[in-house]
Amino acid sequence: MDFGTFTIEAPVSWYQFKEGGMDSYIGGIAVDETDTLYFDLGWYSNTLTETEIEVITKEMIEENLNDSADYTVIKNDNTIDNDKFRKQNVNWTIIDNKRAKIVYPRISGKGRTGVYFNNLWVTESDNDRFNLNGNNLKPKNERELLKLLTL
Repeated sequence: MDFGTFTIEAPVSWYQFKEGGMDSYIGGIAVDETDTLYFDLGWYSNTLTETEIEVITKEMIEENLNDSADYTVIKNDNTIDNDKFRKQNVNWTIIDNKRAKIVYPRISGKGRTGVYFNNLWVTESDNDRFNLNGNNLKPKNERELLKLLTL
């Protein structure tokens, strides 16, 4: 598929489309009737970094207790590992001589699958960034995208 500023190898059944963007080039790829990939090429492209997990400890709760609460349940558990709550894995690789971040769900079909480039080239005074990703893709489409990204 040729998007003008970039190309991607894709199955012939995938259909490309473009959307309007104010400060970036955005569009997508319809993979099938339910799964869609979106891309963003510009200065402010999403890094595909998962939202930080926040664990609230017993001490934090006690400091912020609301006096009007009827009851509060507190469980003391210092064995919590934030990583067990994350939805996606991250791998770094080189694609076309550029460092790329590949993200994919820990549970297939539940989470984000995609690629992010932090620095494609410099335009005016800033780096152009790029991401291509889809959420909750069918496992078959998730595997196909990961295969295309790691060729």
